[in-house]
Amino acid sequence: MKILNIMSRAVVTAPVNTSIQEICRLMEKNKIGSVVIVKEKTVLGIITERDIVQFIGLHGCNLLSQKRAFEIMVSPVFTMAPKMETRVAMQFMASKRIRRLPITENKRLVGIITYGDIIREVQKDLAEAQLKTQQLKLEISRDGLTHCFTQKYFKTFLDREVERVKKYSGLLALLMVDVDHFKKINDTYGHDAGDYILVKVSELIRKNTRKINVIGRYGGDEFSIIAPISDVESAKRLGDRLRQFVEQTKFHYQGQIIRVTLSIGVAGWDKSIIDGRGLIVKADKALYKSKHAGRNAVSVA
Repeated sequence: MKILNIMSRAVVTAPVNTSIQEICRLMEKNKIGSVVIVKEKTVLGIITERDIVQFIGLHGCNLLSQKRAFEIMVSPVFTMAPKMETRVAMQFMASKRIRRLPITENKRLVGIITYGDIIREVQKDLAEAQLKTQQLKLEISRDGLTHCFTQKYFKTFLDREVERVKKYSGLLALLMVDVDHFKKINDTYGHDAGDYILVKVSELIRKNTRKINVIGRYGGDEFSIIAPISDVESAKRLGDRLRQFVEQTKFHYQGQIIRVTLSIGVAGWDKSIIDGRGLIVKADKALYKSKHAGRNAVSVA
């Protein structure tokens, strides 16, 4: 970032013959820590609060009205062009141990920047970068078509939930959801229609589950739902509701109505399950039971 993007253009200046007392008044009035000493906008020096304190420490307050700016100002003063990078300004100020830097263009004063200004901008950039990283992680963890969580994220979350109930006890259930005869939908109506069905089914699942539940796209036509505080019976009731909602929905695609049903397997955590994979295997067995029973069914392992 360029200096001109964060520098202050409201620079308080004073002529070289200004009394130190008047410099103090300018600082107090404008609530600033420095005054740039100029001659027709050409920078000659700078006076900071620290310079004033040192002067009073040496001479007391009696000479404030007698001494002039040019007698205590720091000169020659360091300046920098507005088109320079802020990182260059920060490195320069750190090396020279200065906190304020007048900004000049063609030897004319156009602004001022402080070390604090640069640090705040750096912190802001870091915060924005962290936010973008978090957003990127979230985007990567979502399936591009359905916006459900990816299988990788889902498995990681499930492992954490299993560890939670192992350590603190509690309830945890998993539903594996399969779109029945999905290949036939693709073959009959085309893959775009298949994608449309997956999107609509995922929307129905989201709308009819609690926010605490975590929904993942486990495979091509398979979804998975983690219910962190549900027992098997309440998870089965959820599965029945989802199955009925989908069965009763008419999916309209390019003037055609597509009917869809779901097969669902439900499993609850017990002490024999040591990780997420164990719960997935158990729910998959229940899903197989639903398919074996003719599909459009909910089974419990």
